Amino acid sequence: MVTITNFRDIGGIKNKDGKHIKKDVFLRSGELSKLTKEDEQRLETTYRLGKIIDLRSEAEVEERPDMSVPKTEYIHIDILEDIQDEGASISDFVKIGSPEKSASYMEKLYADIALNNTAQKGYNKFFEEILALQKQESILFHCFAGKDRTGIAALLVLETLDVPREAIYKDYLLTNELRKKENAEILEQARKAELEEQNLEALHVALNVDSRYLDNFYQTVEAQYGDVSTYLKQAINIDKITKDTLNQRFLLD
Repeated sequence: MVTITNFRDIGGIKNKDGKHIKKDVFLRSGELSKLTKEDEQRLETTYRLGKIIDLRSEAEVEERPDMSVPKTEYIHIDILEDIQDEGASISDFVKIGSPEKSASYMEKLYADIALNNTAQKGYNKFFEEILALQKQESILFHCFAGKDRTGIAALLVLETLDVPREAIYKDYLLTNELRKKENAEILEQARKAELEEQNLEALHVALNVDSRYLDNFYQTVEAQYGDVSTYLKQAINIDKITKDTLNQRFLLD
C-alpha cells in the first residue's frame, strides 16, 4: 500500500468499447516531497516506475523538491508558467478571501489551462513522455495536491483512451476522499495561524475538487474547438496515429 497523498492507479477503468486501461502504468498523486523509504521501494519494484512528471511551478519545486526514486527519470513541466495571476499553492488560495471567489477562481483556472498555449505544450510533452515509456514501465504524474493540473492530465489520458465521461468524473472526484486527512491538517494549521473564517472557507473550497471545474474545462474546450477530439488533435497534438498507438499500447480486451 503506497502512502503518497492522493495516490492512485488509473488503470483498470473500462473504455467505451469495453476495453480496460492497463494497470500499473498511469499513476497520479500529490507531490513527492515526503516519500517514505517503503514508498520508494514500492514505486521501484511493484510499479517499475520509469518517469516522474512534476507539473508544479519552479517556486513549488524549489520550496518542496520531489524525493528521487531509484532508476526513475524526473521531468519538470510547469503547466501554469504562462498563466498570469493564477497559482495553485496554499498561499494563492488563502489570499482569495471568500468561498464564492475561490470557486470562481478555480473555474477560471480550468478554462485558462484549457486554452493557454504553454499549458497545451506542457501536456503535449507529457504525452511524448508517455509514448517514450519502455515496456513494463510506469509513469507517475503529479502537481502540489494532485487535483487540478494532475486532474486535467488524467482527463486527457482517459479521453485519448476513449473512456466515458462519467468514469472520468468519478476518478476526478476521488480526490475529495483521498485528500481528507491532508486537507484537515492544512485547515488546522490555517486555524492556528488565526486565519479569518472567510479565508478558511475559501481555502476549504480550493482544497477540494468540484465537478463544476471539470464542466468548465469541457465547456471551454467545446466552445473553442467544437469537441474534445479536435482539441486533442489541434491543441495537444494527439493525431489519429498517436491516438491509435496509445490505444494499442495501453488498452486490454
